[in-house]
Amino acid sequence: MYKAVIFDMDGVLIKSEEFYFERRMEFFKKIGVKPDSTDIKDYIGASNKEVWQHLVADEKKRTNIKKTYLKYQKSHVIDYLDYVDKDVYKVISFLQSNKIKIILASAGERIEIERMLIECHLKKYFDIVLSGEEVANNKPAPDIYLKAVDESGVDKEKCVVIEDSPIGVEAAKKAGLLVWAIKTNIDQTGADKILSNMREIIMNMNLLT
Repeated sequence: MYKAVIFDMDGVLIKSEEFYFERRMEFFKKIGVKPDSTDIKDYIGASNKEVWQHLVADEKKRTNIKKTYLKYQKSHVIDYLDYVDKDVYKVISFLQSNKIKIILASAGERIEIERMLIECHLKKYFDIVLSGEEVANNKPAPDIYLKAVDESGVDKEKCVVIEDSPIGVEAAKKAGLLVWAIKTNIDQTGADKILSNMREIIMNMNLLT
């Protein structure tokens, strides 16, 4: 059995990608500006920096709009409990009972990662929590996954990453890790295995005993 499972956050633990996309599109509609990309696939798994590069290509214009958006965001916050994958609790309880290290490696901001863990009552389960904004290069660079492996003290061969986006899958594969993707309607061909749902993590872990 593997000794460490490294989870992505958005799109894996939390089914939040559509919420974020719709919030951004509504904001741009409100201010009367057309975003440079209206394709949700451009945003799934992207870091905050990359999201804004897709939204507004012009750097000066982007800086001004982003300031306004941050105020809008504060009054349109996501309720993480409404979007948490309900199978998460069963999966992480299984991992914890089998003494498997549980790691969170998200491209997102630390403040949002911590808020999610508290609101969803998940903080106590995670041995290591990492933000892509705290490493030199965010996903799709491998930095966050290399850091996760290093801090875990577990050999790469005994780790498995749970992702959903092409960006996240690419980052994990660059780090030399096995990747299982939770099935979505985007390209996941880079993953080693595609799972229909979170529950299949348990089934596949049991196959490796």
